[in-house]
Amino acid sequence: MNQEDENELEEAIFAFSTGDDEMAESILKKLANQKSECLEVYRALAEVSLSLKKLPQAEASCRKALSINPDDLTSVVSLARILVQQGDKDGAEDASAKARLLGWKEELAEDESSL
Repeated sequence: MNQEDENELEEAIFAFSTGDDEMAESILKKLANQKSECLEVYRALAEVSLSLKKLPQAEASCRKALSINPDDLTSVVSLARILVQQGDKDGAEDASAKARLLGWKEELAEDESSL
């Protein structure tokens, strides 16, 4: 992402953090159209969509983030939360199990790097 895109992403995150979910969603959708392979954009769009109770959009954004990086712990955790909201217990349990494994992998990697 270039600096202008990063600034827009920060603007969207700020809007979301101040409760302007619609503004955040608008900025993130624009960025998603321009940067179709940007993990951070889809992560943020999933969270904003979840906040807006747009669960199918939240799930689609989260799954797009996971198509970019299948081992992204943040996106896997978000997916579990989205699936819980949708009542998909089995899907949520699968995503939670994957999140635990990814978390353990990160912990092990951190432990090895400190040796």
